[in-house]
Amino acid sequence: MDRRIKKTRQLIMDTFIDLLAEKGFEKITINDIAERADINRGTVYLHYVDKFDLLDKCIEKYVELLLNHCANSTDSTLSASALQSIFEYIEENFTIYKLLLNNEKFGFFRSRLYSLIEQTVTQVMGGKSENKAFSNGVASHFLASGFIGVLEWWINHSMPCNVQEITEQLMSMLEPYTKHLVSTDEST
Repeated sequence: MDRRIKKTRQLIMDTFIDLLAEKGFEKITINDIAERADINRGTVYLHYVDKFDLLDKCIEKYVELLLNHCANSTDSTLSASALQSIFEYIEENFTIYKLLLNNEKFGFFRSRLYSLIEQTVTQVMGGKSENKAFSNGVASHFLASGFIGVLEWWINHSMPCNVQEITEQLMSMLEPYTKHLVSTDEST
């Protein structure tokens, strides 16, 4: 992709995020974005269909950045280091993730994040489980839902406990799952 196109898209997205923080999604118009970015309104429409498309692309980008960070910094197990990595990244980028979570009336951010977390948990648990209680999808959906719920709580309450504390608490709750996965790994 042409460097100028990337730069323009990033300018539009950054402007959108600034306006999201100031006004909230409902009050933002394409004119607001164009004015603030000092570009023509048609330029915004050249890159994005409307503000809903822009929100969707923004969510897509930040979910992808989170997943890329996790993929690059941890192994593919249900481990304390994997959880800690997620919470550290969210902590470093807290403002943007709080904005996306709180300004998404239609649940795009949550559903996209849920889908990706559930898929990751299924992959981690899938090939390692011989116990039927862990292999029918219930466990992966339970873990993904619980994790998303805790993540939302942590973000919405402005990180009421630090990364180490939340990681330790989650790992103690996940102990039955992680023990099962470790014992299955050791037997193979």
